[in-house]
Amino acid sequence: MDVLSQKKELIGTVVEVKLLATNSTLFDLCFSEFERIEKTYSRFIDNSELSKLNKILGEWQVASEEMIWLISKAIEFKEKTEGNFDITVKSILDNLGYDKSYSFKKKDERKQEISHEKEIEIMQKEKKVKLNKEIDFGGFGKGFALDRVKELLERNKINHYYINAGGDIFARSDKNQEPWAILLEHPEDSSRAIGKIELNNMSLAGSAPNRRRWGKYHHLINMKTREPAKGVKAIFVIAKTGIEADTYSTALFTAGFEDGILLSRKLPVEVLIVSDTNKMYQSSGFDAEIFW
Repeated sequence: MDVLSQKKELIGTVVEVKLLATNSTLFDLCFSEFERIEKTYSRFIDNSELSKLNKILGEWQVASEEMIWLISKAIEFKEKTEGNFDITVKSILDNLGYDKSYSFKKKDERKQEISHEKEIEIMQKEKKVKLNKEIDFGGFGKGFALDRVKELLERNKINHYYINAGGDIFARSDKNQEPWAILLEHPEDSSRAIGKIELNNMSLAGSAPNRRRWGKYHHLINMKTREPAKGVKAIFVIAKTGIEADTYSTALFTAGFEDGILLSRKLPVEVLIVSDTNKMYQSSGFDAEIFW
């Protein structure tokens, strides 16, 4: 049966969805959900819910149930990744030039932030949050969007689909269809691949600095040094959900090559990590054909 593909620029990247021709009426539903998520959670949109929260630090603010869930997950992921995943990265990115205006110019001053024992506080029952630092969902936003679109498709009883949000992928194969073969993008040349893997009912996320690099800086920040991470050229992570794959690929990249390997063994993931000197670590369950 024919497979159709549609692409749109959303959530700061190119989003591609592939569906069987018989299910093509669901393309609009998929892209509408990506658009909703972008309008709600992008730090680059002034009136997004996230931007509104970031404008008022140190005060309790009412937030949507979904926002509370995302912030709670981020706190949980920070603990699980030993601090390597941290949504309070926004001010660092802004100061390095990855700001709302995309100035890509490093600033001398740092944004003022409220000193407090906790960076983020939540009152679950009251659906309120207090931010003492600005937050950014770039480290797991694409993965969350994948999961939401996946849920929409499966509620419509679709069981053969492929969703790609700028290299974060969720794919599911129907038993009567060919499995989805995914190429692993070369970290230095997007027209080439370093390997191939089949993906079924799992998520694959990749992290590399090549697509968001300006001068000597990039967007993957080591929260201990507050500088762009070093030691890793590319990482690919397979996990059960999009948000897990996206989060853990960010965290493992920023941890560095050796520490990233050690951390990966504590997490529910399979990984391929390429160091900046082209050393490669492939976990036993990362069943890919590598040809680089």
